[in-house]
Amino acid sequence: MRLDTLLAQGEAMHEELGREYYLTGAGLKSEPEFQAIYDRYSAMAGDDALAVARQSNSAELLEWVVDIRVGRLVAPYEERQLVWEQKAMVQVDGLTVPFLRVPIELANSPDREFRKSLDEARARGGALGLDGIRRGRFALERDAIEALALGDYVEALSRLTGIDLEGLGARGEMFLRDTDDMYEDGLGRLARRRMGLPISQLVRSDAAWLFRASRYDAAFPSERMLETAAAQMREMGLDAAQHGRIRFDTEERSGKQPRAFCAPVRVPEEVYVVLRPRGGHGDYRTFWHELGHAMHFASVAPDLPFQARRLGDNSVTEGYAMLWDHLTLDRKWLVRYAGLSGEDARDLTFELAVSELFLIRRYAAKLLYELELHRSDLTGTGCRYAELLTEATRFRYLEDDCLLDVDPGFYAARYLRAWQLEAALAQMLVEHYDEDWYRNPRAGARVLELMSRGQDAPAHRLVEQETGAPLSFDNVAARVAAVID
Repeated sequence: MRLDTLLAQGEAMHEELGREYYLTGAGLKSEPEFQAIYDRYSAMAGDDALAVARQSNSAELLEWVVDIRVGRLVAPYEERQLVWEQKAMVQVDGLTVPFLRVPIELANSPDREFRKSLDEARARGGALGLDGIRRGRFALERDAIEALALGDYVEALSRLTGIDLEGLGARGEMFLRDTDDMYEDGLGRLARRRMGLPISQLVRSDAAWLFRASRYDAAFPSERMLETAAAQMREMGLDAAQHGRIRFDTEERSGKQPRAFCAPVRVPEEVYVVLRPRGGHGDYRTFWHELGHAMHFASVAPDLPFQARRLGDNSVTEGYAMLWDHLTLDRKWLVRYAGLSGEDARDLTFELAVSELFLIRRYAAKLLYELELHRSDLTGTGCRYAELLTEATRFRYLEDDCLLDVDPGFYAARYLRAWQLEAALAQMLVEHYDEDWYRNPRAGARVLELMSRGQDAPAHRLVEQETGAPLSFDNVAARVAAVID
């Protein structure tokens, strides 16, 4: 196989996979066909393709071909999980709730006992229905990766991705220690205000309700979401739909995944943003996050090589997604685009800052857990999962989620690096274009130029090029502290 053949077939395969991912994730198709797509492009997962990638001396190409090999192997497990999730029901208090709708009910039901029962039933059902699928998937992936003779699974992923996973885990652990008192104080104040409870009584099912900020729902109507995004992008001199390249799917649909996503089918020509609304500010933040992904993919220079348009460090696209979603955490943005009063905006930004710190600490704990998980036999890890996540978030986590709450390939590391990248880029934009850079056409042009590069440089190199500093949690912690303290 020649390198140009590998790249051409790879781009065609990604288009088919992206379209299938959109259709199944959006609930427009009930029976996924990922395996059939991988079978049509079986040569992409073969030894010849691996040899070509190795000979290219391109880390991005090698990681990509390995991902394809793994993707083909685990596709049957992915399909089984999607089908199970679309069909599964959760029984609680005489009610039947679709498994995929549980997160929406947890965010919106005012009945705490119902939320606790529903979440526990979800976790039990998920463990019974999905643990075998998830364990089989992770074991198969680990065997395939370790067969490459790059070390154990953790070492091999570190070499393939260029991310020092152990080092990032250690820095995440330090972030947990450094922000512990601030988080406990902020969460304690919010829990007393919102629920009248001490931290010691919080459970996992309380998180969605606690961070829901429902009293501000009137400022974030679903019907104005696209209009607001378009208005803000115009002030930056940008088109939210990128001249038709971005398509929005925000309708309620029974088979739709509860987790919003962006599906880049053809980069930069055809990109989908999919959201299943839950209500309130959370929908706006989630939408802006996926819009950031979509703006990134739809802004990539079309003449860039396939590697820069589709491959590389996904910490970069996650960083742009966060650059967008963090706008909805800004007090002045909330006043300007949501019409909140100054006092309401200050109160909401406090709640959002606590929620932000919860998320970062949660992902730091997830990485620490996954480092242990993938050096185990994938059994008996529930207690450790619950211990690490509970300690980091102060919400009591359920042992039954120990395999369901794991993103393949240490994707938690991409999110942690994205938080660092976003904080560095945001600080740079503030220094050059003031605090309200998000309505400055010159800032819009600068961000568009950055996004046009695709992922030709990993997150740490991009930050060094643009700021002269390394990736760090320092800016992340300082920004949250400025609101919570």
